[in-house]
Amino acid sequence: MSTLCYQDYFDLQLRFAARYSLLAGISFSEGVAVSTNLRRRFGLWGSAGELEWGGFLRKIEGSASHPEILRVVMATYTSAPHRSPSHFGCFTYDAPDARGSLRLHFMPDERHRQASPLAQTCLPERRAELRGLFMEVRRLYPDVREVRGLSWLYHLPGYRSLFPRTYAVSARPTTGPLNMNGSSTWGQVLDFRLQLRPGIADQVLALLGPSTVDMPWLAFPLHPMSAVCPASEFFDWLARR
Repeated sequence: MSTLCYQDYFDLQLRFAARYSLLAGISFSEGVAVSTNLRRRFGLWGSAGELEWGGFLRKIEGSASHPEILRVVMATYTSAPHRSPSHFGCFTYDAPDARGSLRLHFMPDERHRQASPLAQTCLPERRAELRGLFMEVRRLYPDVREVRGLSWLYHLPGYRSLFPRTYAVSARPTTGPLNMNGSSTWGQVLDFRLQLRPGIADQVLALLGPSTVDMPWLAFPLHPMSAVCPASEFFDWLARR
């Protein structure tokens, strides 16, 4: 992702975290940890990134101004390892957990910036990527029980049309608790060119208030939705293709 584009993205997240921490009565660094997706953007998720993430939080807590904090954020992002492109285009997945539940993700990268990856003309390519992903899942994890997803994207008919009907119609608003550490909420503030959507920063910051501080994702126009269905529905769908 373009560093210049990310600067606006990170700027909004820092302002959101500052307002959230004030409303919630917590430190700024705590606000950043729970209300932004910076840790994932820096590639510091999990135990392997714990030490470096902790150092980053201490550094921004001691910074004097928003511009200074933004410079620290940009420097951290610039030096972070970049995610390898997915073998399945816009789609990735987490291996099934102990309950046999697989988590599906939609993560376009630099290859998908010439046009909206969910434009009508691009949907056949997205379906082909999804088929490839589930061919691998069927081979590697034949005992997987269910497929889950969590995203603001389930509001979009084009996105829902990619999936088996059982999965698409299962999408329901998430009531929480919900973390803000991924793209299930934050992804909607950017367009496919990685520009902030017009007016989105003012809208999100204005809606973050006493009535939404306990559920900060409600400050966003499209609230995350969750979808789930048996993995067999995807395998049956794959067999019909």
